[in-house]
Amino acid sequence: MYKVTAAFLTCLFTVNAYRLQKDVRPEHYKLEIISYLGEKDNFNFDGKVWIDTSCVKPTSNITLHSKDLTIKEGEINIKDVSSNDSKTQKISKINYDKENDFLIILLTEPLKEDHKYEIYIPFSGKLDDGLAGFYRSSYYDKKKKEKRWLGVTQFEAISARRAFPCFDEPEMKATFDISIGRKDGYRAISNMPLLNTEPLKEKEGWFWDRFDTSVPMSTYLVAYIVSDLDYKTADKSSNNVTFRIWARKDALSQVEFAKEVGPKALEYYEKFFDVKYPLPKQDMVAIPDFSAGAMENWGLITYREAYLLYDQNISSKSSQHSVASVIAHELAHQWFGNLVTMKWWTDLWLNEGFATYMASLAVEHLFPQWNSLEEEGAENMISVFSFDSLRTSHPVSVPIGDPKEIDEIFDTISYKKGSSLLRMMSLFLGEETVRKGVSKYLNKHKFSNAEQDDLWECLTEEAHKNKVLPGNLTVKTIMDTWTLQTGYPVITVTRDYEKKNAIVSQVSWSSVSTEQGRLDIIELYLYPHKNAILLITFETQK
Repeated sequence: MYKVTAAFLTCLFTVNAYRLQKDVRPEHYKLEIISYLGEKDNFNFDGKVWIDTSCVKPTSNITLHSKDLTIKEGEINIKDVSSNDSKTQKISKINYDKENDFLIILLTEPLKEDHKYEIYIPFSGKLDDGLAGFYRSSYYDKKKKEKRWLGVTQFEAISARRAFPCFDEPEMKATFDISIGRKDGYRAISNMPLLNTEPLKEKEGWFWDRFDTSVPMSTYLVAYIVSDLDYKTADKSSNNVTFRIWARKDALSQVEFAKEVGPKALEYYEKFFDVKYPLPKQDMVAIPDFSAGAMENWGLITYREAYLLYDQNISSKSSQHSVASVIAHELAHQWFGNLVTMKWWTDLWLNEGFATYMASLAVEHLFPQWNSLEEEGAENMISVFSFDSLRTSHPVSVPIGDPKEIDEIFDTISYKKGSSLLRMMSLFLGEETVRKGVSKYLNKHKFSNAEQDDLWECLTEEAHKNKVLPGNLTVKTIMDTWTLQTGYPVITVTRDYEKKNAIVSQVSWSSVSTEQGRLDIIELYLYPHKNAILLITFETQK
């Protein structure tokens, strides 16, 4: 997700009480949503979800997420699909933990280990204007002189639960079959291509748009839109991915630049990562009301209009650069974040730092005349120096307990410091080592989840193979010192020409003059050779 934010963080800590149990895991969702757009329809939606699950260990408690939804408790059904008779599980009680958004289904008998269960939950909700979950947006149609309504999703970080009951944690990946019911005159789009459209039998003038089965993905990446937006299709590229750019009809002339940049950036990433984009299509949609700059929903990226639309006769060069950078950022997420997802929000920086860094590489490749790699690198570091010297800063990899704290780490540290550290790593390991290490990481963990140590492991293997790191040194040893603690070092070198040595002191910088940072003293002996051999000793003074 692309956000413009500051870095102010409250105390964060890990508490398991906020997390889902691991006794029951989702494998597949069948989701049906009917949206009622417009004042006459009261901006509601009705839904049904069937969740295929696997029981990891016996439990009489099924806990999943639901927020601001009306659950039709009497119709909830749980059946054992592993047994020949598809035995229905008896429900003793249904509880709600509103503090943690938990829907808790208590059973009279425990589920059996290794058995498969189908959970059916009917529900309804409100299409409000809160810019989260499944919400309503609008624009003014100048030609028809009327307000037009859209139904839009924004699920990152914890708002899928506002749209349908689900296991709303990034590690709980599953496949999805999505069907959207909508009025004639609207159309629906989702993560996957449209499979078919059929009449909604009980409602004249209404239709089901049914979409192909998705790849395994986290709930925060699920997306669907109901609107009367129109699109332009980019020319077919070598990877054969259908690329469409959506906008208001009177803004459709402003999608040409995005139509050019998107497919080229996607091809660049395929070559860089040496991993094919796994979906048959990519939609990019300009949304009139959107909270973030953009959101990387797999196969259906949503944007604030200012970050997707560009008019060469009106827009500034700065705007053109922003559009290219945000498009490149979101497309980088299709690999870093979507194909491989962090296990928990502690490693959000892997998503956002990598997308920010990769976007600068992609824009540099597509528009070398802009010199964006150097300019963005310098701009990012200056911004980080300002925020990371504050007491309110935090490590790049930060423990998260209460999910309500997640939004606080979508900040300068996760995006720009994360990007700066990755660029630093690329400089000392070499771009080719990093590229091959990242490719190994993506292939090893694709359609699954990982944490930063998994990335360090793949990069270390490649670094040792290419002999750019000594065998007794790992990427983890180096990078943990940067990602697990706050701040940045200021280094002072004092040379002694008579003794032919130098004292290098390192202190953790703080904008608060009374705060004492760590001091590392390194003694370097300088030899009169063209390529100096450095004998380094370390002394740490607290």
